[in-house]
Amino acid sequence: MKKFSFPGSARLRGRKIFEFVFDKGTKVSTRDLVMWFCLPGSETAADTRPASRGSGGRTAEMGLVVSKKTGGAVRRNRLKRLMREAFRLSKAALTDGTRIIVYPKAGCGIKNLSDARNAMNAVWARAKIKKC
Repeated sequence: MKKFSFPGSARLRGRKIFEFVFDKGTKVSTRDLVMWFCLPGSETAADTRPASRGSGGRTAEMGLVVSKKTGGAVRRNRLKRLMREAFRLSKAALTDGTRIIVYPKAGCGIKNLSDARNAMNAVWARAKIKKC
C-alpha cells in the first residue's frame, strides 16, 4: 500500500518552487487542464528539499492552482481533492523527480475521479512525461 501513499513531500509547497516551475518549466494544455512541469536535472537553487529517504530518489511532486473562475468554494475544493487523488493513484507512471503544477481551466468538465484521471493522463501524454 506504500506505493499509493501521498505524503506531504509529494506536494509542491513554497513560493520559490512555484515561481521556478512557472518560469523555467514547460507549459502544456488540454481542454480541461493547463500544466507546467520541470523534469529532473533542471533543478537549481529552487531545490531546497533533500531527496526523500528510502526510495533512493525524489518522487514526483504536484502543486495545484485553482482560481475563483472555476466556481464556488465547494467546487474548487472538490476539484482539488479529485486532482490530488488522481495524482496519487497515477504518480508511479511519472518520471521520478518531476515537478508539476496543475491548473484546472474555468468550466472544466471534471465531475468525478475517472474524469480527473483521464484529464491528468491526457495532459501527461501530451507532455510526454510518463515512464515507458
